[in-house]
Amino acid sequence: MLLRSSLAESVPSMPRSRWQWRIRVGCLVCLMLVYGLLMWRMTHTPRSHNERAAASAAMLRIPVKLLAPERIVPAPVAPPIVLEAPPPAVFAPPVLNRGHHD
Repeated sequence: MLLRSSLAESVPSMPRSRWQWRIRVGCLVCLMLVYGLLMWRMTHTPRSHNERAAASAAMLRIPVKLLAPERIVPAPVAPPIVLEAPPPAVFAPPVLNRGHHD
């Protein structure tokens, strides 16, 4: 089935109702109310609902073993690179045709 931006002529249009905009506004108000209640509950309730769990979490001891990082031995210094001069470039002399050109 091809997706089209316009409906076919065979598809009937939805009937318009005088309550249609009121229903949309009512849905938006309900969504805003639910979102507002959720945000209020998240910001105004205590962080932990169980006092015993909050107390045990506050006193939690985690053993940590502190070790100094291992020393990395630096690599030995590389010997200096000796640069050699390239061999001289040898080219054949150019061919010069003097006189008339055909």
